[in-house]
Amino acid sequence: MKNLITNEQVISLAFGDGEYLSPEVVLDSDIASATEQYIIPVVGAQLCEEMLNGAQRTLLNDYVAPALAMAVRTMIQPALNVRTGQGGLYIPSSARSDTSIRTTTQALQSSLCHRRHALLKRLSNYLKRNASQFPGYDASHDAMQKCSINGGYVQMR
Repeated sequence: MKNLITNEQVISLAFGDGEYLSPEVVLDSDIASATEQYIIPVVGAQLCEEMLNGAQRTLLNDYVAPALAMAVRTMIQPALNVRTGQGGLYIPSSARSDTSIRTTTQALQSSLCHRRHALLKRLSNYLKRNASQFPGYDASHDAMQKCSINGGYVQMR
């Protein structure tokens, strides 16, 4: 399966210092799914195909890769928060930690989603400002240019 970025890039771009994970945790299908769900609605299928074929390296490295890596992380983070083994699901907890663990994982997921949104918006704005450099990009089909969520309200343009 050909993807825009590798699982190693996901780890290096979306996880911070001290958050070591094996690249094998990120599946090719995770990257492909995140591309379909988050990147293609912004860049369009044509520009995505161009990047898959090796074109637009600067766009890919500087804007698409960070947004895609964070999109992958937001998709897999809930599974990373728990462990699965032969005995089934294991959730670390104690008598008093259930609420704090839930609150912490919700705060982490919310923070990651905000970062993903900011990176996608950065990508979208760059493409819109430089549309003449990207013939495969059509701002009228860019989901980030057509819809936003502000204060919990969905706004369509």
